[in-house]
Amino acid sequence: MSIPRSTMKNSDPFIMTQIQVNQAIAAFFEKKGCTVKFARNGTDVDLIAELKSCRFLIESRGNQAVNQMGTDRIFDSSQIGIHLAEQLEQIMRFQQQYNYSNTLFYILGNPDIPRLRYRVGKISKGLDKLGIIQAWVQPNGKVSLEGEKSILLNNLLQ
Repeated sequence: MSIPRSTMKNSDPFIMTQIQVNQAIAAFFEKKGCTVKFARNGTDVDLIAELKSCRFLIESRGNQAVNQMGTDRIFDSSQIGIHLAEQLEQIMRFQQQYNYSNTLFYILGNPDIPRLRYRVGKISKGLDKLGIIQAWVQPNGKVSLEGEKSILLNNLLQ
C-alpha cells in the first residue's frame, strides 16, 4: 500500500523506485569493471554482475512503486516489511539453485532510508550468517556495501 510521503511523521529523506536502485547498483559495478545483466522477467535475479570468475546476484527493492514515479507516494511501513521479506526469500531460493562457491555473492539492494536501515539492522547478524551483503543506495546514486562478506567483495572490486 502506498501513502503520501508528506503525511508521514518521520518521512523518508528521499524516494527511489526499484528501477532506480537497480540502475545505481549497476553503475557501481560497471565502474568497478564488471559486466552487468538486468533481469529478463520477475523470477530472475534483478541484476547479475560478473568480474573474472566472480558473480554477484543482486535482489533489490525501492520505497516507491515504479508506476508512481514522480509523485509524493511511497510504500507504507508494512509494505516495506513485506518487500524485505520477499527479497530475502528470493535470495534464499537463489542460494538453493546455485552451488556454494567462494566466487558467488548474494546482495540485498535498497535505498538508504531509516525505515529500511532499522528493519535490516534487526536481522543483520542473520544476513551475515547467510552470507548476504547489503548494498545501500544514497540519493546521489552512490552505493555502499555492508555486512561480513562486504570486506571480501570490496577487495575483489579494487
